[in-house]
Amino acid sequence: MTKIQDSYGQWLSQYDWSYWITFTTRYTLTLPSGRRLMERFWNHTDFKRTGNARLFWCAEPFDLREGYHLHGLLKCNGIITIKMIAQIHNYACGNVDLRKEDWHRIQVQRYDSKLGAGHYVAKYITKRLADYDILERIA
Repeated sequence: MTKIQDSYGQWLSQYDWSYWITFTTRYTLTLPSGRRLMERFWNHTDFKRTGNARLFWCAEPFDLREGYHLHGLLKCNGIITIKMIAQIHNYACGNVDLRKEDWHRIQVQRYDSKLGAGHYVAKYITKRLADYDILERIA
């Protein structure tokens, strides 16, 4: 890990996160479509009701296939559950029938600062073909 990656990892690790998320889609994500997906996810009505919230996301290229998947660190209050996060992801991906929960894949875990998720995503910030953002809503 380079010095700049370590600095980004330390910066991200200083925040109090609620969830560590991996987002994948049935369709191939490019960097621009990944950004649009994260903006639709973040702008969902449920997140607007949470008060203070924060999302950091980054795109990671697949090793064996074309396209990207996304990682996110999310801070939100207890109104948003893991099931709601999965439903919001499916909706942001274009699935308007939220009863089909397996349409797109998402892994959501409670954030554990000891596992180093901030440092993991930091390595993708410095890649040549990278995209990432931190989005914050203050009530």
